[in-house]
Amino acid sequence: MGRVIKLLAMDLGASSGRVMLGSYDGERIAVEEIHRFPNQPVQLQGHLYWDVLRLFHEMKQGIRQAAKVQGTIASLSVDTWGVDYGFIDRGGQLLYAPHHYRDQRTEASAAALEALLPKEEQFRLTGNQPARINTVYQLYADLQASPWIRETADKMLMMPDLFHYLFSGAVYAEQTIWSTGGLLTADSAQPAVEVLNRLGLPAELIPELVPAGTVVGTLLPALQEELGTGPLKVIAGASHDTASAVASVPYISGQGQDAAFISCGTWSLVGMESEWPVITDQALELGFTNEACFGGTNRLLKNTTGLWLLQESQRGWAEAGEPVSHQEAVELARSIMKTGYAAPTIDPNDELFSTPGDMPGRIAVYCARTRQPVPQSKAEMILTILSSLAASYAKTLRELEQLTGRTIRTVHMVGGGIQNELLCQLTADAAGKEVAAGPVEASAIGNIAVQLAALGEVEASGIRALVARSYAFTRYYPGS
Repeated sequence: MGRVIKLLAMDLGASSGRVMLGSYDGERIAVEEIHRFPNQPVQLQGHLYWDVLRLFHEMKQGIRQAAKVQGTIASLSVDTWGVDYGFIDRGGQLLYAPHHYRDQRTEASAAALEALLPKEEQFRLTGNQPARINTVYQLYADLQASPWIRETADKMLMMPDLFHYLFSGAVYAEQTIWSTGGLLTADSAQPAVEVLNRLGLPAELIPELVPAGTVVGTLLPALQEELGTGPLKVIAGASHDTASAVASVPYISGQGQDAAFISCGTWSLVGMESEWPVITDQALELGFTNEACFGGTNRLLKNTTGLWLLQESQRGWAEAGEPVSHQEAVELARSIMKTGYAAPTIDPNDELFSTPGDMPGRIAVYCARTRQPVPQSKAEMILTILSSLAASYAKTLRELEQLTGRTIRTVHMVGGGIQNELLCQLTADAAGKEVAAGPVEASAIGNIAVQLAALGEVEASGIRALVARSYAFTRYYPGS
């Protein structure tokens, strides 16, 4: 048996985290889950925080398990959600637990920020869609409420950077994760000086920027001893989870000039890669944002609702003693389709659906409000959700074509949501385009692939071909 390289991807989502083992035999990569753990924010004195030390502890457990069973591990890399960060002081200590992006502290200062830096200018300068969860809003709020931070904090570290620091002691700012927060120039190449100056934000808080796929250090000796590992490398990969997912997209032709992507899960990211940021008035009005990709390209994308509506409906039915599995949900929707049922169309991004609650009841309210027939059964409700998601995706794809002047021929769907085959087919039908679905574990696979490029084991330009060799994808055609 030939040489097999083992690597670890720490893939953290907003509700759970996983330590994934990647294996590369020189031809293909494979990933398997080693350790899964919840990611539960903590309420304290009216604020919402991430339990960062618990997350670090859980990641260490995954490393220990992998080292015990797999032997030598070459490297690790962390990818997470965007916009959130922590502060370290001049002694290298974490000042306090990082705030959750849903913390309400930005409400009090948002108007003042926007008076100094209107939304249109934020978009022009950074390429990021203005939003109160963005890093720039959070940092401004922190410094307004706690001016002592200016004297005490040495650096601010986005969540993956913070974990890489805890593992290695190295302080860096990886571009894909920093590109999510409204503090970099539109091309993500450097801090947005005008933004910092206009808002009075200290530029020295931002560490040295490095591109995705940078080896930043080695696991600290104390951790090597504690976890039973060798000196595995710590890599700042495509640290934003969507950047990792997009890095894994196995474009059917070329580098995806005629393709779009949908990273599909509880929430969905619909977009395409472009050589340069798109910062037009139309892009701002339509709700698109620009973020960095591995390799230096741009992600033009829109955040949109994914399977959240169905998952919340399933949660409610289960609590009522009438559980519906994912497979049963698809079968119910298919059965009602055969009867010719014409499902109403809802806007999945309507504010009505943004928080947990009785989702079928809210869908009924929406349909009544828009003078559409109200779904009467679970099957009708499920088909309404899935067909409306597909319609929403199709609308965003048309907007992308308008913004870029490019014709999208293939839509690559990746992530856990593609296990819902009916959603993939409905998306092909609504968009009138071929859908190529796969891989499911896109963010972890992209994380591992970028690590391999950083280690010099594969060429960066060959990552997509490597993923295509390693994982099959399913094609869906309109009307099939």
